[in-house]
Amino acid sequence: MTLGQRIQQIRIEHSLSQEEFAERLGTTRQTVSRWELDQTYPEIAKIVLISKVFSVSTDSILKDGISTFDTSVEHFNCGVYRGANCEIVETEKFALMLYCSSDKNILGAKLYRGFENKKRLVAICERDLFEKKTEYAYFVEDSHPYTAISNSERLTPLLSAAYDPHVKSSTRRSESFAVDHSGAPLPTVKDAGIKKCLTSWRMVDSYFAKHDHFNFFLYTGKTEYIFSIQPKDVNIYCGASYNMVFDLGLFGGGQFFRIRNYKDNSEKWCRFTCDFSYEAREINIPTQQCELGKCIETDKGLMWCVKRYTDDEIVLQGCGDGEYIYRRTDKRNERFVGVDGL
Repeated sequence: MTLGQRIQQIRIEHSLSQEEFAERLGTTRQTVSRWELDQTYPEIAKIVLISKVFSVSTDSILKDGISTFDTSVEHFNCGVYRGANCEIVETEKFALMLYCSSDKNILGAKLYRGFENKKRLVAICERDLFEKKTEYAYFVEDSHPYTAISNSERLTPLLSAAYDPHVKSSTRRSESFAVDHSGAPLPTVKDAGIKKCLTSWRMVDSYFAKHDHFNFFLYTGKTEYIFSIQPKDVNIYCGASYNMVFDLGLFGGGQFFRIRNYKDNSEKWCRFTCDFSYEAREINIPTQQCELGKCIETDKGLMWCVKRYTDDEIVLQGCGDGEYIYRRTDKRNERFVGVDGL
């Protein structure tokens, strides 16, 4: 871990933005950003102040961050890892694991939150296809003491378990991407067009966990992951898809993991599937079938077409009466950029 990463870890552990962190230390957000990127280092007085304000020892800051001065340091890498019975996506702040039992009778999703490999389980969902039962448990965000929302006495005790980064040792790396720490504003529709904006605005992760709704979204640039629970309506959705951007919307290129549980599951879209051998395919999107403001079911997949847009918002027509809304200024936990080589 570098000195900058250690400072970022302290800030994240206290749920502070760079601006809020800077205010407590009497400096600027830009300075904190440069520290976290290891572009500059704080003077000793600031390290002492960080120690006092956030109740950490100066030793822990300097010793944990000593690799700043070691040119052989290995930086944490974001990526997607796939095995026979699981898929894991790791970012600096999250680790999402989708898995199934060897007989595919149990489908599950686990979300860990924390910095790099120091993550803890904050949400879990499992579907037993034989028992026809879906169970879940998650922590409400920033509640003290932690409040668990759950329908399962079995899963609740698992919350706060440590993430084991070695669980991916038997998997292969299928994607590589990086966190964008630049702070540069995202492009507007006027500047970049709908297609580029749909890609860059969605290439993020976002997380919130309230009493009435838990939601996690992550898009790596290739794969889209959703983990959502609405306890009030018993509405659960865990999915992993290859959705492709085109000039006037999104095209559903294939879904390989799905837990879709809603009330009595009588709706046709309440399906439970898992295939970690599935790979993204090259599809010639039938753009000639696009109709603005509609969701079109083609013989190659679903097409969600633009319903309306402004410079800062793009709305696609979803399935049924739903809409997919993407905003340039929405709050994100992390922004990503692609990495060549995979």
